[in-house]
Amino acid sequence: MTKSEVELKKFLEDINKEDIHFKKHFYDKQELDRKYLSEELVIKTLKNIIAFLGFQDQSKSALEKYRIGIKLSGKYNLVVVCELRNKSLYIITSWKTSRRWQKAIQK
Repeated sequence: MTKSEVELKKFLEDINKEDIHFKKHFYDKQELDRKYLSEELVIKTLKNIIAFLGFQDQSKSALEKYRIGIKLSGKYNLVVVCELRNKSLYIITSWKTSRRWQKAIQK
């Protein structure tokens, strides 16, 4: 059930755009306070394996769920929470975070 980093990168690299779906929560958050997010940005960033920072397994029982970190720029990272079902990827939510803020939390 749980994928290794290599398996997850391969899955993201090989997935077709038609197999990536966005849940209602993604659109709700985008409308409220994440206007900078778009489907194209998330898909393009997920497919860029070179910028992959790491992932955290958040699976529960039969659900295969991951929190993925991807480098956007020298200042920002993109966090994507997604669920894998069959051969499809469902984006639950996503947000941009500054690296300065992350370092402050780690102290």
